[in-house]
Order: sequence, then structure tokens, then C-alpha cells
Amino acid sequence: MLLSLIFTMPNAYSGEHLDSIPEEYQFPKYNNIAHPPINVEYKGHKGTALFLSNTFEDGKRNLEVYFLTNNNKELNKAYELYTYQYGNQELVSAFEYADKKTGDKYIYMLFKSTITPNKLYSYNFTELSLFIEEDGILRVLFFLGDNEFLSKTTCIDDFETDRRCEFSTKEGLIKYLNKEKSR
Repeated sequence: MLLSLIFTMPNAYSGEHLDSIPEEYQFPKYNNIAHPPINVEYKGHKGTALFLSNTFEDGKRNLEVYFLTNNNKELNKAYELYTYQYGNQELVSAFEYADKKTGDKYIYMLFKSTITPNKLYSYNFTELSLFIEEDGILRVLFFLGDNEFLSKTTCIDDFETDRRCEFSTKEGLIKYLNKEKSR
């Protein structure tokens, strides 16, 4: 019942990506679409990741990732990055990635933080795993766990020393993931 109220209330979205989200799934409390939705398919099941945010009076933002699945009938919050964390970060890219070795699929989000404008930037990424629950429903899960690979998630672009981050773009992150996951 609560979700039906959210879906039927007038929404506050604006922007070019509004048409890509069905009207009944637009949220009234968010004032930004942080990234266009991503449609994913895993083991015959389909879902859509929605990347939504708010910009608050102090200029800080939050990021919430929702996953729409079960023939567009079930909506789950998969991830939230609170304002104190997202305030100086930019979501550069989000994309689906398939591990060639295991066949597992993920949604990766690449973030950029400005340390010193036009001089120093840091990049990190977050992995959301796709999995099929016991009830047969496709879900997305954020789990850092003990994965040593994910703990090495920051690199720097330093324009004063010409040191460059190897995964500062979506293409660079895909290349980095292919290399790291093939080990």
C-alpha cells in the first residue's frame, strides 16, 4: 500500500531521462536522476537498476540505488550512499559487468572525488552482485565482505605529476576488472 502511494503521488523529477522510467515507478521525493536506468538480464531473469538522488540545501547529495524486478512488480533498495559520503563525489558511470571466468554478473558504479580542482582527483568503485533468490526472483546485493580485490578501490589522477588512474572511465574500469578478475 505504501508503494502504491509513492507511485501515484505527483513526482518532482526533471531531466532528459524521465521517459526511461515508467510513470508509475517515479519517486516524488527525489529531485535528480543520478544516472540513466540500467536494464540487466541474468540467468533468464530481468531487472532494472534505478539511480536516484536528492540535492539538499547545503549542496550535498545522497545516492540511492533501487532494483525493479519480478516483471516490474517488486522494488527493493539495493544500496544507499548517504549525504555525508556523497557530498563531494560524482557518479561517473554505472554499468552491468559479466565475469568471464565465473559467469557471475554485477552492476558497477564508478565514482570521482575532487580533491583539488583541475589538479587532483580520486576514483573508486562499488560492486553490486546480481543473484537469484530461493524464491526465483532476481535481486541485487551490496556486500563488501572479505574481498581483497574490492578493498583496493581507490586510485588517483594527479595532473601535476602526470600520475593517472587506470580506471577513471567506464572503459578503463572494464579493462581493470577484466585484468583483476582473470588472476
